[in-house]
Amino acid sequence: MLIDFLLRQRCTVSPWLALRDGADVYGEPEERKCRLQINRRLESAAGVPGMQDAIPARALMFCTGEMIPERSVVECEGERYTVTGCRKTRGFAEEHLEVTLQ
Repeated sequence: MLIDFLLRQRCTVSPWLALRDGADVYGEPEERKCRLQINRRLESAAGVPGMQDAIPARALMFCTGEMIPERSVVECEGERYTVTGCRKTRGFAEEHLEVTLQ
């Protein structure tokens, strides 16, 4: 994959499965190649000219593979994050994931 050369970091993803007896249940942790941008303030057009929505996030992660459910846990470079959003996007001629982390 073309995008793989940009993914120079490694993270551990524990996918969120369910809430059972008031506690989060996670699946088997998996390691993924990724690229992490920390301390991001994501902005997107709100549909009104000159207006923008800002989404504060501790980090934005780029990776490949299956979608990562919200509430999953990501550990990377000694930090622990919670997934607040995940979307497939296309760039560098191939699909990849953009994951918002808190």
